Amino acid sequence: MGLVAALMLFVLYPQPWFMHDGGWTVFRLILAVDLVLGPMLTLIVFRRGKVGLKRDLSIIAAVQLGALAFGVTTMLQHRPAYMVYAENNFFTVTWTQAREGTRDAAHLDALKATPGIGLPIAYLQLPADAAERARLRSAAGQGGPLVTSLGDYYRPITAADWREILRQGPGIETLARNDPDIAAALERFRASHAEAMANLAFVPVVCSNDVLMLAIDKTTFSVIGWLD
Repeated sequence: MGLVAALMLFVLYPQPWFMHDGGWTVFRLILAVDLVLGPMLTLIVFRRGKVGLKRDLSIIAAVQLGALAFGVTTMLQHRPAYMVYAENNFFTVTWTQAREGTRDAAHLDALKATPGIGLPIAYLQLPADAAERARLRSAAGQGGPLVTSLGDYYRPITAADWREILRQGPGIETLARNDPDIAAALERFRASHAEAMANLAFVPVVCSNDVLMLAIDKTTFSVIGWLD
């Protein structure tokens, strides 16, 4: 179990994604099955000298191993793999979503992880042809791949992209005035980043569990941290 936790925290769901993008949810499921269900079933069936006790314990062990395998498979398939700017917002895209929505997997593999968050940051650039863009959006609405997962249209995000994104986005102070949780998180962040605050902008990222606010350096466009 410790190995699974380390794999999730440091490889598959590095912070901030463990808490914000499904890692903790999956890990709780694995804990519930392996640390609760197993001992509970053992307590129910265990009776010293019982005929078939070894068989029952073997079945319980097999159930636990099967549940652990299912949990590990789930976390592999649904781990956040890309942070994508699409449809005027940032979204996280899982490994499974990106693979299902992309014909050229090598195109995805060429994207490099961004320091500070462990994921590549990509810009979704749909075809210039309006009819083709409409077709892709329509297909997504009819059960096809999400528009955000169309990896064939990903490209590395550029400094020009960042400048436009930061120019258009709402300021963090405006968001804080309308959301007490953001206001409280901003004050905690400000306490440890007081000197850098003047050169930071905050962008929302839509994750599987909630919306994460990333702090971006307005000069280098590097990720400095996030609001917790």
